[in-house]
Amino acid sequence: MQKLIFCALALGVAGCSKSDAGDNAAAPAGSYVYDANAEAVPPQQMAMAAEAAPQTQRAAPRNIMRFERGVIVDPTGFAQPMAVSSLFIPYGWRTQGGVFWGQQFMCTNGYNFEWSAAAPDGASGIMVLPQAKWENSSYGAASSSPGCQAAPYATARAWIEALAAQTFPGARVVDYRDRPDLVAQIGAAPQRQQMPMGESRSWTEAGEALIAFTANGRDMRGSVAAAVQFNLMITDMSSMGQQPMTALNAFAHPAWAAYAPNGQFNVAFFEAIRRTIKPNQEWWSAIAGHNVRIGRVAIEESKKRAAMIAQSNEDISRIRQSVWDNQQQSADRRAREFGELIKGVETWRDADAPGGSVELSQTNHAWRLNDGTYVMTDNPNFDPWRDLQVEGRKLEAVQ
Repeated sequence: MQKLIFCALALGVAGCSKSDAGDNAAAPAGSYVYDANAEAVPPQQMAMAAEAAPQTQRAAPRNIMRFERGVIVDPTGFAQPMAVSSLFIPYGWRTQGGVFWGQQFMCTNGYNFEWSAAAPDGASGIMVLPQAKWENSSYGAASSSPGCQAAPYATARAWIEALAAQTFPGARVVDYRDRPDLVAQIGAAPQRQQMPMGESRSWTEAGEALIAFTANGRDMRGSVAAAVQFNLMITDMSSMGQQPMTALNAFAHPAWAAYAPNGQFNVAFFEAIRRTIKPNQEWWSAIAGHNVRIGRVAIEESKKRAAMIAQSNEDISRIRQSVWDNQQQSADRRAREFGELIKGVETWRDADAPGGSVELSQTNHAWRLNDGTYVMTDNPNFDPWRDLQVEGRKLEAVQ
């Protein structure tokens, strides 16, 4: 028999019977903005009450709410069905869904979440909404991850508002708050790293939107909370006289949603339920290993693409060098025949050039770059990587 919980919650929610209406007055319409002082029943108190609850099926007294343990299941699992997480839900609520696997979830490593629990009349409920990944760039590039889409959401709020509209058609946001507590749970500190041609930034945002919508002709209230991790790559194009190029990658963790009729929705109550979620470490360890393996495959594919690009660049460089070598072989003849035209030419030592030297226009400094090109300059402070983002070595003039 499932463990049951009796918790004295004088909260005007749909889980209470109509006979309780006199003792649990509904909040006045329009008073649904987030209240920083709202008190939620501590999850540990709910759990302790569950352990001490009598094993009985009789109706709960007035002003008492009855809870039971719900389980989010991965029916496919790793070789067998596995529990993903557990939480306390109002007694008698119907649950459905879980974790699903399929080709349609390639963007999120082959699996996704979709779970819900609802009151017998369907008017109130909670939901675990799917995780998501997306990309967008300033140069219109297609998504680099299989199955992922390009999307414009550059903030957690933008994603949450879009998710609310997708989940509850016609929903409008009536209030919004940041959720630094959800950011802390993710545990990813913001980072900023300088790159050879720009920089990389990563950070996490989380928030919760309070929404109003209509369902089956009934005025409803609800909330959607989510955390999103962002990674932004900025490529400096100033050396080419262009604006920086940006590429944003985002991963939204499974979101939490709750809803109830207008006048019966209580943010603190549904947050208290959310806080009772307890993960099954066996499943989460297995899924972490799965994600690592997928990540390794992605890295290997990235290395292959990088190797192909490098090989292509090497082939182009070899062609350029071949053409240059053919030209250099006739340099002496051209120099003798057109001596006056090559006045001012300087000879520089270059171990990679035919004969170990190369003739360039006379200048104070000369460099050979790794892509086979040469730079002549009078600037003693020239640095090929800093100024052109190409490695190179300085040449020495033949005396």
